[in-house]
Amino acid sequence: MPTLTEIENAFQPAREVDSAERFAGRRDSLSDAYFGLLGKGSNIAIVGNRGIGKSSLARQLSSIASGDNALLERLELAHDRPLDFMTVYFACGKSTTNVQDLLERLLTTSSCLGDWIYDIPNAKKELESYSPELSAKVFGVGVSLAGEKATEATSVAAVDKHTIDTVFTNVCAAIANEGLARDGLLIVIDEFDQVRDPTGMAGLMKSFASNVPKVKFCLVGVARDIQYLMKEHESADRLFAGSIVVLPPMTDDELTQIVRIAESAIDHSIRFSEPATGQLVRLAQGHPYMVHLVGKYALRTGYQNKIEMIEQNSIDDALRAIAERGADPVLEGRYKKAVGSSSQREAVLRALAKVRSADGECWTTDAYKIALDEGVDNSSQYVGQLVTEEYGAEIEKVRERYYRFTDSLLAAYVLARPRQFSKVEI
Repeated sequence: MPTLTEIENAFQPAREVDSAERFAGRRDSLSDAYFGLLGKGSNIAIVGNRGIGKSSLARQLSSIASGDNALLERLELAHDRPLDFMTVYFACGKSTTNVQDLLERLLTTSSCLGDWIYDIPNAKKELESYSPELSAKVFGVGVSLAGEKATEATSVAAVDKHTIDTVFTNVCAAIANEGLARDGLLIVIDEFDQVRDPTGMAGLMKSFASNVPKVKFCLVGVARDIQYLMKEHESADRLFAGSIVVLPPMTDDELTQIVRIAESAIDHSIRFSEPATGQLVRLAQGHPYMVHLVGKYALRTGYQNKIEMIEQNSIDDALRAIAERGADPVLEGRYKKAVGSSSQREAVLRALAKVRSADGECWTTDAYKIALDEGVDNSSQYVGQLVTEEYGAEIEKVRERYYRFTDSLLAAYVLARPRQFSKVEI
């Protein structure tokens, strides 16, 4: 029998998949991203909806850039010699205010460039000559110093301008020119959409392409396209020409593969029946995160009850437990804000999720029919509420009679979650 730790980690909703053996599907997307690594002067962008697997793909790309071809071989993707990039990975948070703030974090975080700056004399001098205050953060000096430029009689010229952009460029150039990695430096910036003001990133990357070609960027974020992510329409396309990976929803086969990989991780001691697997896949609506979340709770319950085959009723129990315990407090909070105290608004929200088409659009004519069958005869009133900030603005109008969920992951959650109200109150 597997241990409880193994059961808890068979599905991993709380983190990206960083193991090649645990990675499911995404063959075409991985191939596109790999070619981006090979192309000279090209950067990579991975964009898509929440919970769609962007971070997991970025982690796999980092491993491939570092010379691990295990996933390429498993997926039978053509490849050359193992790549040799020095890779750094940074996930932005809501506290990342702008590009200058992002660059400082990349320079001072030990798991990013911080440790390398310490080991490479030219990079260390570059940083110290720019700002003692900034270098103090890197080298562990426990005092705050004024950020004044110093001039040194060395082969490394002092920075001419007091800009973090310049020092970041020069530090990266010093690291790349040190020759520690044959193919250069890959900087993966996850959750780039969290940067409140990304202005200037396109210009910085354009400068790198011309002046420091051995440095590549991979930007990852929630967006429909790269222009939306960068918010700099004119420059974005050329920076990522041929290397923009727009992740679509996972296919049913790919989602099923996640379940089978989880079963294999616990030596098939507990299995999901075909009907239970099918239900789990349908609920996910193409989002691997939902398979991991619901699968984790179903597997935990099966283990605790000594069940060897998980059936559909276990999936239903898992969904109730997720809602009751607030297993995903963000999604649950958004659902409750949209629904509020209105059973009729809940019925309309769920009706919209039910009629959501492959392109994400919801035709209100069909949704209103479903809501009417549940006793809601003024659905347009509640649609008008759901587009407002008061109720989370979880849907937006596309054109007359057509709406869209602003987050496809929430749409999947709305369909999967048990009703908050047992019946519509008239």
